[in-house]
Amino acid sequence: MSYDTNDGRSEAADIAAALRSLKPNRQHHDSQLFAILYPVIVEMLDKKVTQKAILKTLGEHGLKLHPARFKDLMANERSGSTCEPAASSADTTPSTTEDAP
Repeated sequence: MSYDTNDGRSEAADIAAALRSLKPNRQHHDSQLFAILYPVIVEMLDKKVTQKAILKTLGEHGLKLHPARFKDLMANERSGSTCEPAASSADTTPSTTEDAP
């Protein structure tokens, strides 16, 4: 079976356009937005604003989170970026291993 090169390029261009029109995963977007808002959320929690009130306000502004998801995101932010602690411990572990006999 033979394909016309121009048809292949046209098809590839259509697929590339479709790929470029994709939007980021909603959960990823929500995580990024939450990370930006995290300092304000902590500030409000420190002022004894309830988690329920915070979730309601976030939801009213388009960031709808289930309480369990909120707790997961809070824990992730408290521990820092998921990549940074691993990189830090990975950076110190090899030097410790290298120093060992």
